[in-house]
Amino acid sequence: MRQTYEIWDVLPGRVARVSVESVIDDWEGFRILLRDHETDRMLRIGFNSQVAFQCRDEGDLDGEAARSDGLGRGCFYRVHGSEYQARFIADSARQFRTVKHFAIITDVDCIDVLATDEPTITQL
Repeated sequence: MRQTYEIWDVLPGRVARVSVESVIDDWEGFRILLRDHETDRMLRIGFNSQVAFQCRDEGDLDGEAARSDGLGRGCFYRVHGSEYQARFIADSARQFRTVKHFAIITDVDCIDVLATDEPTITQL
């Protein structure tokens, strides 16, 4: 089964173009701060239940993109049949009822987050 990137409607009604301002994993939790190019406002995506994340350069996505469907229509995705998710679950000693794969792909950065629950999204 090929992995599929499905549009994740973070900002309802429009396809947002964003850039990563900060990725923070500290005592307050895991969150990603993004700058919305259209409004110049900040967007905060907070994950209370992340189990893993990875950050990589957009050029490091080439091989995976060739093996996937649905990329190229925005910055925010839910990934189904995820290679990253399958590898993580196979290698982890922990047991999870469900793990969701969220991907944020910009012109410069690719951030993948595995979480057990939906994140909170706040426009700052």
